[in-house]
Amino acid sequence: MAQTSSSTRSTQPQRDGPFTRAWQRIVRAAGALGVGLSTAAGNPAAAQVPAQPVPQHWISYVQMTGNQFQAWLSDPDSETVQRLHAWMQERMLQEGPVAPPPPLIVRVWVDGAGKVERLEFASLGQPQADEDLRALLTAQPLSEPPPQDMRQPMVLQLELGFVAKS
Repeated sequence: MAQTSSSTRSTQPQRDGPFTRAWQRIVRAAGALGVGLSTAAGNPAAAQVPAQPVPQHWISYVQMTGNQFQAWLSDPDSETVQRLHAWMQERMLQEGPVAPPPPLIVRVWVDGAGKVERLEFASLGQPQADEDLRALLTAQPLSEPPPQDMRQPMVLQLELGFVAKS
C-alpha cells in the first residue's frame, strides 16, 4: 500500500543495482535542491527556506494533492497500480534491499481546472514503470484546481509501497 510515512534506514549493506541507484539519485537531488514538500503531517514548507512565508492555502493544496496521489497509487483495483507494484516487488526481490525504497520526489504542475499538465521525477529504472507512474498521476483531474496565486511546480514526496488485490 502507498504510504506517506518516512522510511527507516538499516545498517545492513545494500546491493548497488539500477533500481537502488535511481532511488539514491532521487534522494540526493532532493537534498541538493532543498526540496521535500511532504504529504505527511507537518509543515511541507519547512523543507525549504522561502524568502517569504508559504501561505496556508498553498500548504493545504499541496497536502490535498499528495493525499489524492497516494490514494491513486494505492488503488488495488487498478491494473496499472498492480503492474507498477508487481514490478517494484520483483526489483526488490532481485536486488535484495534491506529497507523500503526511499520517498519518490515528484515535481507537479497543475492547470486551472485541476488537471496535472506536467510531471517530473527521476526514472524508476524501467520505462514501463515510469510510464505507469506517469499514467496513474495524470489520468484524472484533482478534486480541486490550485489556488490562482500558487507558484508551481509543487514538489511532493510520495511513498511507494505494495498493494495486494483482495
